[in-house]
Amino acid sequence: MAILLAGAIAGVVTLISSVSFAALMFSGKLTPFIAQGITVLVSTAVVAGSLIALLSRCRPMVAMPDDDTAPVLALMVTLVLASFPEDTPGEVLFITAFGALACTAIATGIALSVLGFFRLGSLVRYLPYSVMGGYFAGAGLLLIQGAMRVVSDLPLMSATDFLMLLDWDIFWRWFPAVLAAILIRWAINNWYKSIAMPAIMFALTGLFFVLAALSGYGPAQLMADSWLVGPFPESSPSLWNPVLLDSASEIQWGLVAQHFSSIGTIVMLSAVSLMLTASGLAVVQRESIDINHELTVAGFANTVSGFSGGLIALPSMTLTELSMTVGAPKSRLVGLVVAAFCAFMLFYGMSLIAWFPKAVLAGLLMFLGWSLVEKWLIEARSQLPRLEYLVVVAIVLVVATVGFLEGVMVGLLGAIVLFVINYSRINVVRYALTGVERRSNVERNSAEELFLREHGGKILMLKLQGYLFFGTAAALVTRIEERLADDSLPPLGYAALDFAQVSEMDSSAALSFMKLAQEAAKSNFFLLLTGLTPEMQERLMGSWFEKETTTYVQIMPDLDRGIEWCEERILREQSLGDEEEGILQQLANFLPAPEDEHILTQYMELRVVEPGYELATQDEPSDEMFLLQSCTASVYLNTGSGRKHRIRRAGSGTVFGEVGFYLGTPRTASVIVDQGGEVYVLSQAGNARLEQDHPHIAAAMHKFMIRVITRRLQLTTTTLQAVLT
Repeated sequence: MAILLAGAIAGVVTLISSVSFAALMFSGKLTPFIAQGITVLVSTAVVAGSLIALLSRCRPMVAMPDDDTAPVLALMVTLVLASFPEDTPGEVLFITAFGALACTAIATGIALSVLGFFRLGSLVRYLPYSVMGGYFAGAGLLLIQGAMRVVSDLPLMSATDFLMLLDWDIFWRWFPAVLAAILIRWAINNWYKSIAMPAIMFALTGLFFVLAALSGYGPAQLMADSWLVGPFPESSPSLWNPVLLDSASEIQWGLVAQHFSSIGTIVMLSAVSLMLTASGLAVVQRESIDINHELTVAGFANTVSGFSGGLIALPSMTLTELSMTVGAPKSRLVGLVVAAFCAFMLFYGMSLIAWFPKAVLAGLLMFLGWSLVEKWLIEARSQLPRLEYLVVVAIVLVVATVGFLEGVMVGLLGAIVLFVINYSRINVVRYALTGVERRSNVERNSAEELFLREHGGKILMLKLQGYLFFGTAAALVTRIEERLADDSLPPLGYAALDFAQVSEMDSSAALSFMKLAQEAAKSNFFLLLTGLTPEMQERLMGSWFEKETTTYVQIMPDLDRGIEWCEERILREQSLGDEEEGILQQLANFLPAPEDEHILTQYMELRVVEPGYELATQDEPSDEMFLLQSCTASVYLNTGSGRKHRIRRAGSGTVFGEVGFYLGTPRTASVIVDQGGEVYVLSQAGNARLEQDHPHIAAAMHKFMIRVITRRLQLTTTTLQAVLT
């Protein structure tokens, strides 16, 4: 019973909406063909509605002729007919309009099927909300305009036409429709939604005839004065009056092809409308809906509808929610009942539909149009940023004054401009650090550490991210120029730009970096580019950088190597990089007596190592600690893929392996000698003997190790603070 009730209510709504859309599309010169137009719309509800009900994974899905695309279809028909001479027979006009509508349904069906088959449904989500709002608000205006055209019989294509609406006789044709729209809105907002629409439509129809009778208008006069949908041709026993295939030769396909852009717009609106409906139903059902499957189903249904002489039909959020509310949340039968009801009316309901008042149908169109304008234009004011809302307004104004297709172009242009503006505001710099806040992973002696702490401000490091185009690249260049002009900071000597997290960059961004290289040559600082992909490096170095600038441009595999290069140059400026302070010289400052240095060495093993020698192996026991006297080594991490990643470099006068040595945990990395020399090795056994024999020397050495570990922790903390702030 619940299924029949839901189907009956949804069927009445579908029928009334179909008749309204038919009156919208088949008005003006096509008014004599209103019966065929109703046939096209109602048969669409039968064919496409039943297919979607059977194939959709949302079982209570109910479909009907799409109200979002209806005004655009009507506009397209109007533009097609405007291309004909005035004396063109009405039959030619109708068959061409029919051909344009059927082609649109077929094109929409194929496009939706392709989107669904290749699982491209998510692409629709990338359409900016502001542009989408402008499209639907513009469609709402077209619905209102179409409703006025239905009741006034004016083309409403010029300012003169709109001024004629103020004529007293014409005024009393469209004013009742406005009152009907107001009453429909009131009923929808205040009555039980499942019955509000059919109830108010029947009530308004009855009220219309009562008021007409009180005004002295009989049924025959109402019919003769075009207040009603009818009359229909007496030769037609039913609404079923299909367009014969042998009439297809009369279609002016050249004129239809001229409006291919309109078809593309309708396809896009259909995809967006379906996405919004699916998203809304997912919330109502509290279940996810496969948008790609629904696109495929809707595509198939519309393709069949188009080839059978129908129009575009899409799932209806309102009717589907109605079927769930009334008591059929999991049944496909509601959609099938709706299709059966429309089929019955198609064959046996002509006499009833002919008596629908145009004012009531136009009121429904006005209500639907105002709902779109209210949601996407008025309510959007408080939901969208100012620039995005201006795009909505611009689209609506162009649609109202120029045309829908022009509005579409304005929307696309607005989307591009918004993207450029908004993306330019995204900070392409993930973080910016100086050489004081971020050091390379090179372990240095105390003298070098102190000097780099004092002069590290010469190094500027910028960690880049995202996509680089002319907007973000220009902002980056400006940032470095501001750093150059800041007299409160040390003179800029090195600017390191890390591209490791940059997804891509366009040619305009590459041009900005060429200008930056020229500025480096002019201002005498080095520009380091790290983490470049081969494609990025080729794009930058291939043709953009001039020969005189390449001296000031350095390419490094990663940011750490780039910072190391800068540090080495800063140290060489003071000849610190050439001086080696061995580990024993540093330990001597912590030992109580001068002779303690000689005693300490007796508990350690002195090894002379060559380049490539592996001092430590990852995952082995940490039973030894290494003190570099006159050699350098690099620490590598094996990730398991067979590749080794350098995570640290230790120079003369540094220590490594101390953490695992004191904690007793396996080694977390491997150590390989870069430059050969001397290294002292303290084993666990040697340390135990030293603590037993000379506890004061062991304590001094442990104090030195605490200082080494603390210094590393301090550098890490400084870097984290700078990144987080």
